[in-house]
Amino acid sequence: MRYIESTVLLDIVPNRGQLIHPLFGEVVLWRQHEFHSWWNQFEAIIDHPLSRTFINGVVDSLEFKNTMPRIGGLFRKKKFKKESDNIGSQLGWGAFQLEKQNVVQSAHPLLSVALGQYLLETYHEQRFKVRWVEPRTQTVQIETESSPDLPHPKPLEPLPWSIDDEVKITDSSLMVDQHSQYELKFEGERVVLIPIESMERFLLGCLPYAPHQDVKWFDTVSPEFDTLKHLLRAIIQSISGMFLKSEQPVYIVDASSWTAYIENYICERGWGGAQVTDYDTSDYTLELTMSMQSQFPFTVGLLCGMWERAHGRAYRLSLHQENDNFVVKIQSLLEYENQ
Repeated sequence: MRYIESTVLLDIVPNRGQLIHPLFGEVVLWRQHEFHSWWNQFEAIIDHPLSRTFINGVVDSLEFKNTMPRIGGLFRKKKFKKESDNIGSQLGWGAFQLEKQNVVQSAHPLLSVALGQYLLETYHEQRFKVRWVEPRTQTVQIETESSPDLPHPKPLEPLPWSIDDEVKITDSSLMVDQHSQYELKFEGERVVLIPIESMERFLLGCLPYAPHQDVKWFDTVSPEFDTLKHLLRAIIQSISGMFLKSEQPVYIVDASSWTAYIENYICERGWGGAQVTDYDTSDYTLELTMSMQSQFPFTVGLLCGMWERAHGRAYRLSLHQENDNFVVKIQSLLEYENQ
């Protein structure tokens, strides 16, 4: 890997596919075009405007972690700029300009607006309602209106597939290149880092809007998922669709092929981990076990997309929990229906 200016260093948690950032905790590495693709698919599946839900979830997560230290005294603006530049460059979301109230070198407008709103509220120590426009490429202009104060964000209630305690054991590091100070690149492509807590707060905010219809391709018998199964299905379907819109190849010969692709496409980018327990080369049925992890629906969505790419047929997914592990089975939907 080539390091052009400087790097962001992420700790890797062994066997879990987790990336730990020193400031933001657990993060997931997204290719810029992946996030665009996933957002469009997820919002279409939910069939409800979600932009403000996403922005609010991200702002709350940044505020809850006290990401921006309280700054006062002489040279307040200068100190604030230094800290805000660090936040934008570490995540790869762009550069916030306080006096112009905009974000340049934007990776995605929603990430930029969330960053800008959080920094404006922190600097002025008050809440805002925000609107935004994109006057030109990679620039987001933010307009503010005073809003009543809201209570400090509450701790996040863990989702049934998440880990309650923070994993601290790491054995290696991943380096992501910083380009033009506010952009991150990995393997030659622009990427962004999104904290897991930001995504979880957003997804919980989507719960009332998840469509409640039964589908043939999805089955779960875990009572822990009862209240969240429709949201879980929407996440998996959108991540699978995101992968299928990419051009990433998947060529499977046997179970060892799956292990290699899981390491390369999932674990190395902080998208979780999974262990292959069985792969039937006659009907392509894939069985895996997964430990409890925050990325669980994203991991499963990628696995489903990879399975469909490898075998050229629609998948059927079944999930159930055994103690602290999840058992995942992916098979041909057509063959299941013909049984």
